[in-house]
Amino acid sequence: MPSHFVAALLAAITLFQTQSGAVEGGQGAAPPPVSGAREPAQAGGPQLIRRPVLGSSVSLGPSVSDGEAVFDTPQPVAAPPIPESLPLVQDAILASETLRLLPIHFRLAEPVVIPELKLDQPAGSDVGRLVKDGAIRHCIRHHETYQPVHGENGEIYPGLCFEDRDNDGRFETAILLPYHPQEFQPIVKTIAPVRLGPNPADADHDPRALRLTRRLRVAHVDGREALIIAEQGIATSRETEVTGFTGRPQESLILPLREGASGSLGGIALQLRRDGAGWRIFATGRLAPWLEVRENGNLIIAGGLETRRRPAP
Repeated sequence: MPSHFVAALLAAITLFQTQSGAVEGGQGAAPPPVSGAREPAQAGGPQLIRRPVLGSSVSLGPSVSDGEAVFDTPQPVAAPPIPESLPLVQDAILASETLRLLPIHFRLAEPVVIPELKLDQPAGSDVGRLVKDGAIRHCIRHHETYQPVHGENGEIYPGLCFEDRDNDGRFETAILLPYHPQEFQPIVKTIAPVRLGPNPADADHDPRALRLTRRLRVAHVDGREALIIAEQGIATSRETEVTGFTGRPQESLILPLREGASGSLGGIALQLRRDGAGWRIFATGRLAPWLEVRENGNLIIAGGLETRRRPAP
């Protein structure tokens, strides 16, 4: 598949890798400098506004990037019935199917308490499965104002992730990620084991969800032949239509304009028949599976395109 579709898919996946919640002290506010910390780089991004928090002796700031969402198994959205036949004209859509990819969400089944850090994360908190720092992580996603953990010197730790290091299905390790990773190391704490339960509601409303459509289209018709192609398009949850369709050269079919000319593409059998002075194209079957999520959500295969969000092991 052309490289620009790879770029479009990656851009859509990373479009919503922004702050997931506001930290006490103002929406989008950043912390005052802490001892030994450098100012975050300003070039090429929004300017950070620094505001003091009245009545507080510690600095407060926004969450760090959420990382890349890990997507669940594709879910069907729409698959219009395939018409028995259509006039053979350019841009006729012979078959289509739309699927969506929802980010994986969980809920904390038990609270997470770390007294020495004054952390008390309640049960029911939203936990996302993310590709973060080159690894699959399970991290708290904030949906409202919150106060992050502070270290001994006032450094800020807005990220809270969990690991199941003994692979028993429960998470017994908490990793707190610093606001200034170039200056401070994560804090790793052993916690009372917690379980993660399903959370379909937050998954369904996640703005990072994607819609992908595959279709068979008559790309060209002349006096001798017709070219039919299979192509894919992508849209984020904030876009009303799937656009930017592209296909691979090997996913195409040329039918000569003669009675009974036939072939198959993408699981659909196609045949040409005369219709007065023109032609009709008949289609039977259904689109073959074309969208997969593998490797714990790390590998997305769309119409033969492979998109991997971190290096293969």
